[in-house]
Amino acid sequence: MVTLDPKLPHAWRNLAAVCQELGRWDEAATALRRAIDLAPADPEARFGLAAALVALGRERAAIKRLRELAKEPAHRLRALSRMAIIDSSSLTGDEADEMSAAASNEAVPSETRIALWFALGGVREAQGRDTEAFDAFAAGNALKREALEGAPPGQRPQDILRDHAKAAEHVAKVMAAYVVRSEKPDAADIAPIFIIGMPRSGSSLIEQILASHRDVVGLGETAVLPQLLERAYPISAGQEFAPRLAEIRAAYLGALRDRGWDGRRRFVDKTLENFLHVGAIRRMFPRAIILESRRDPADICVGCWRQLFNRGSETLYDLREIAAEYAIFARLMKHWQSTGEGIVPVSLEELTSDPDRQIRTLVTEICGLLWDPATLRFWTAERAVQTASAVQVRRPPSISVHGRWRRYENQMQPLLEVLAPFRMHVP
Repeated sequence: MVTLDPKLPHAWRNLAAVCQELGRWDEAATALRRAIDLAPADPEARFGLAAALVALGRERAAIKRLRELAKEPAHRLRALSRMAIIDSSSLTGDEADEMSAAASNEAVPSETRIALWFALGGVREAQGRDTEAFDAFAAGNALKREALEGAPPGQRPQDILRDHAKAAEHVAKVMAAYVVRSEKPDAADIAPIFIIGMPRSGSSLIEQILASHRDVVGLGETAVLPQLLERAYPISAGQEFAPRLAEIRAAYLGALRDRGWDGRRRFVDKTLENFLHVGAIRRMFPRAIILESRRDPADICVGCWRQLFNRGSETLYDLREIAAEYAIFARLMKHWQSTGEGIVPVSLEELTSDPDRQIRTLVTEICGLLWDPATLRFWTAERAVQTASAVQVRRPPSISVHGRWRRYENQMQPLLEVLAPFRMHVP
């Protein structure tokens, strides 16, 4: 469309959306700038460019764009909430109080209030006002869950494995179907790197470290493999394992080339949902390195609860249910370990406490790469990051991520009770 009529701003916006889906954030930013040149007042293009700049590691430029949007009454609250998520220190005290007043105002649209509560939780947390932070996150989660309950059929939490009994049944079918007998590895075969785990477990940090290596390309959360497998092999039907793995593998690798893989370097796919598909991965790629991103379960669950996800993760807006999701995940991981699938755990706490030694182990011993000192300065790597941790992975490793749940220990007893069996070895 932009070739037929390069003066259509919405066509440039659509092109940017396609580029974002493919992980081509430089191209997305270029397309959005062109859209803004053609329609300077277009708020969606302007907010979109700010998001692209964050993905590209240009947080200051993004905040500058949002600061301009915040001058316009129609976009002020949305801009302030985005700024707070990028860097809570970018807001003044008066602006934080303004956000609080608007979030409490039922006349403000629900979607805006949800974003404000989550952003305000981060601001109050940074200020050390933990009780207020907890209350803000609680209000945001409650509103978000209420909005999801009222969503059209197919988009409600209960329609997306909301019933944890059904989720457990789904996992049981995966376990029964994927009794894996891995093929003998061929030394000439490729050795992709997959990162699996729960959200907020440190997977983006692991990918950022590996993607800093000269011989590795990080592709982010592609979501390609789950889509291909579910189409070819509906687990819910209880079938035997589909005999189309060669076809699926070819389609998968072709999709990765569209996303920037050159067919030569090792690639990292950090689609967390692939924890359901370890059996298929091992059959398709016998030499694959499968890393499980690990973190204290309490910090994982609190991390999910304090995060407003852009899309998906509809079941992660209630502490008890987040804990139940974790229990289901842990059950399947225990199954994969019992089948000898060679999943390697990578601890966020260890990685951030002793980065020099742990990064060397990850790069050379676990992933079998030649040593590249650039991985020790992973936060300086120039690459796009499209996750909730885009800002954090561009900073040196810090132990400040350890034990965040303790801020809310008094309010979290129900969650801790559910997680107790999974935290036996956590201090």
